[in-house]
Amino acid sequence: MRVAIPLAIVGIAALYKGALWNFSNQSNKQIQQQLDGVPDAPPVKITEDMLKPLPRSVRNWLVDAGAIGADEIRTVTLKQTGWMRLKPEQEKWTKAEAEQTITANPPSFIWTVKTNMAPFGQVVGRDRFESGKADMLIKAAGLLPIVQVSNNAKTDESALQRFLMEMAWYPTAALSPYVTWEELDAATARATMAYRGVSGSADFYFSEAGELQKVIAYRYKDNDTSASRLPCVAEIKEFHNAGAYKIPSKVEISWYLEEGKFTWYKFEVHGAEIDPIRAVRDAAVT
Repeated sequence: MRVAIPLAIVGIAALYKGALWNFSNQSNKQIQQQLDGVPDAPPVKITEDMLKPLPRSVRNWLVDAGAIGADEIRTVTLKQTGWMRLKPEQEKWTKAEAEQTITANPPSFIWTVKTNMAPFGQVVGRDRFESGKADMLIKAAGLLPIVQVSNNAKTDESALQRFLMEMAWYPTAALSPYVTWEELDAATARATMAYRGVSGSADFYFSEAGELQKVIAYRYKDNDTSASRLPCVAEIKEFHNAGAYKIPSKVEISWYLEEGKFTWYKFEVHGAEIDPIRAVRDAAVT
């Protein structure tokens, strides 16, 4: 009996470690596949003439973000430290570490997260949007699925809108052929994206100087048959520079529920890499 207990503990620890490794390895393979889909061609340099078709507020934003004279953004990698809560009545925030890889054209992202969540212990998750389709996987200890969603039209639409809302990290995607703009007023513009049979919109709010302040989209918070679209807002609190570009460094994400505003996730970006695409591909391989 004295030997069996330690062996059981060692076995469980090995199973747990192996499950986390498998989850991470699968994510890395998906990221590599994602990056392989980006054309490996010289990047386009952004000029003032390219911005002329856009609403004035969007043009001012791209200038403020540093796009003029810079190369277009094709890939972005972000490392985030965040704090989340799942219900409005939850007072304690749960710390999370996340990484995200985005490609601007074709539009895609893979977001992975690690956190501790009662009663499951360590939880790992992955949100992915690629080829117009989304899937979500959350596992306790890398073993037991807590959430597993794919082939769901509401999830696809919400993920596409998330891609739109996060354009602050890859602002030159505003020039992409799958995004159209409508001026709502002097400080607000609506971006509508249509891609692979999925479409959605998001409203961008700017300061007089052209700085992006927040983005609001009506998204599905859930994916069941009774789920309806709710206002989702991303509020930018601080910026920092990554290469030639000025991008958000602190953001808060909230849903507007019947009972009021529910801020569920706030995070800081402590690592951001914008191209060159070859360096990002090499990092994924290693």
